[in-house]
Amino acid sequence: MSNMVEIRAIVRPEMLDRVVRTLKESGVPRLTISRVHAIGAGVDPASERFSLDDGSAYADKAEIQFICGGERCEMFTELIARAARTGRQGDGIVSVRPVVNVTRIINGATGLEALR
Repeated sequence: MSNMVEIRAIVRPEMLDRVVRTLKESGVPRLTISRVHAIGAGVDPASERFSLDDGSAYADKAEIQFICGGERCEMFTELIARAARTGRQGDGIVSVRPVVNVTRIINGATGLEALR
């Protein structure tokens, strides 16, 4: 098994293009993006909205996820932070989790080979 990690970033939607372009230019071959809602203390007061369902404040965010070799983790984390940073509350977070294995469904490739 290889040393692989999953990197997950929650960023401002208006920074998504910049972050994705930076990652693609840096060699990330594939990633997933999703629309998410951030709730809690890290929400930028200038962009918060209130839910009619439960009255909580939230902000729209973009989530980026991808798997890479662990040796590139620190570089990608720094690139994301730099590309997403505005200097305002609510810029987001980057988290890293270990990945035991990956299997590409179409051909059964595993480990780092499945990410190519």
